[in-house]
Amino acid sequence: MKKYILWALALYFSIIAQAQAGDPPKYEVSKIPAELLKGANAVIRADEEILDIQGIGRAIKKMRFAVTILNEEAIHYATKRLSYYKLFKINRLEGMVYDQYGKVIAKLKKSDIQDNGTFDGVSFVSDSRVKVATFARTAYPFTVEFEYEAEDLNLMHYETWYVQSDPKAAVESSVIEVVVPADFPDLRYHTQNLTNKVEISSTSEGKKIYRWTWKNLPVMPKTEPNSPLGLQSLPVLSITPTTFEVEGYKGEMNSWEALGKWQLLLNAGREELPAETQAKVRELVANIPSKEAKIKVLYEYMQSRTRYVGIQLGIGGWQPFPASEVDSKGYGDCKALSNYMKALLNVVGIESHYTLIKAGKTEKDDFIPNFPSSQFNHIVLCVPLERDTTWLECTSQSQAVGYMGDFTGDRYALAITPEGGKLIRTPRYTRKDNFLHRKAEVQISAEGHATAQIQTQYSGLQQDEGYIDRYATFAPDEQKKWLYEKIKLANFEIKSFQLTRQKTRIPVVTENLSLQINALAAKSGKRLFLQPNLLSKWEVLPAEMENRRSAVEVSLYDYVDNDTIQFQLPEGYFLEHKPEDVAFKSAFGEYQASVKFEGRTVTYIRKMSVNRGSFPKEKHKEWVTFCQSVAKADRMKIVVVSTT
Repeated sequence: MKKYILWALALYFSIIAQAQAGDPPKYEVSKIPAELLKGANAVIRADEEILDIQGIGRAIKKMRFAVTILNEEAIHYATKRLSYYKLFKINRLEGMVYDQYGKVIAKLKKSDIQDNGTFDGVSFVSDSRVKVATFARTAYPFTVEFEYEAEDLNLMHYETWYVQSDPKAAVESSVIEVVVPADFPDLRYHTQNLTNKVEISSTSEGKKIYRWTWKNLPVMPKTEPNSPLGLQSLPVLSITPTTFEVEGYKGEMNSWEALGKWQLLLNAGREELPAETQAKVRELVANIPSKEAKIKVLYEYMQSRTRYVGIQLGIGGWQPFPASEVDSKGYGDCKALSNYMKALLNVVGIESHYTLIKAGKTEKDDFIPNFPSSQFNHIVLCVPLERDTTWLECTSQSQAVGYMGDFTGDRYALAITPEGGKLIRTPRYTRKDNFLHRKAEVQISAEGHATAQIQTQYSGLQQDEGYIDRYATFAPDEQKKWLYEKIKLANFEIKSFQLTRQKTRIPVVTENLSLQINALAAKSGKRLFLQPNLLSKWEVLPAEMENRRSAVEVSLYDYVDNDTIQFQLPEGYFLEHKPEDVAFKSAFGEYQASVKFEGRTVTYIRKMSVNRGSFPKEKHKEWVTFCQSVAKADRMKIVVVSTT
């Protein structure tokens, strides 16, 4: 008995000693390689995922993410947000905080985790929620570690792995491992800006393991001006299935045609409309002969009866609600509204295609056309006609029929035809579509003050720029406030204004202004000094740089600006100095500016066109020269003098 007591006491004191000693240190800051600390706000110590594919419709995902936060700029890493919904369940979420010496100073408690909805209940409906785990900040540097496990029942896409998404965070270790059953086809994946090769091995059960590993990546170089936008410059690994199943709907993704056939299954039987609606539709177009005109009437009918509400319910947000529900409720998301518009056209025998697209101003170049996969975030409608194709953006109540704009224009899209998916391109708007035409008449007083009557037409993507098209529909007070912010003059007053929008195939916004401009011309004795470029001065002045790394992104679209400004000089004044005409051309565009003088009228004419595109990095110096030349020409001055 005495021996047992002594053994128990020894064990007790041993446990106490171990508890006092604590676990061995982990994530000590002193062990971070010096090259990873240089210029970093944070260092990712471990970014690891194991994706265990259980079958075509189920996977278990295990994640571990540890990051050393070096300063206030990286404090957002102390919060972890995990979205979930009925097809993606969070089974476990844990976390730790370590001081700079690797000692645990806090553990994630239930009270540290909030569970919130992701919708406001009015404009957005969703069955998804988000768990938000937050650690209180402590003395820098410190390390947070999160671990979680989830069950994924929506295997439309396996994973998009951003090896280094934060340019100011170095990466000590990044690992992703995908385990697939033995009877599965080879894993499909696509790499971008990555050189690491995949390691493939097998388990004793015959499962295949695909593993990618990256070590010791310093912070990214600072982004250079006029670099390509979007995800083009980031290191990204995309992994996607060949066969999959979502809530009983089985599909294949080894071709765009196959992916389209799966979408056809989801949409089947969802285009039926009530008999009274069908009768109304036929009545609307009964006396309209052309398909184009019928499409316009029905599109505007759809716009007048519906509004957009974001809805992420049902099969992973992929299946549209029936057209009959949209007809009765008057709202829907991009899926439901596009399907409803398709149903309206069906009634009058006009074929159209429900079309998947990756929308966004800068996302168009992120698409991978040779990698059939779930790359889409929006739905539009494609209406093929004999001579042309009409595209319909069904979520807008104000969009012109057939116009796509910079949100969905000039990119790949997947049209869901009766035969399956067909990869096509949406319209690219050219220079003749994207114009700015400005005409102005300016009366100058002997003191250099002026009154100006200005009309500017913005067409195509130029009327999209700066939300000009939206402001054309706003209340007058909001329009006036915006005009004061937009007009680049030192001292002026808006006497009157008008913004109107033509909803043509290529929409045009017309802006009429009446301005009082103080000290437009600088007075010196008998002379007035005037810069005739009233509102179009070039403001892009990139810095010169040596050893440029990235391509030169000049513009997201082609465009042309035309300005004709007529100045009426005061009585008794004539032109004393006329600048030389300017004209030059480069790969980036063309520029012309001239001044003409007749009687007391001075006419300034400026025309500038810019070419869209990504140019080789070696062209950067030429781009700088082009911008400097435009800016210099835009500052040209005329001098007028009084004869009295």
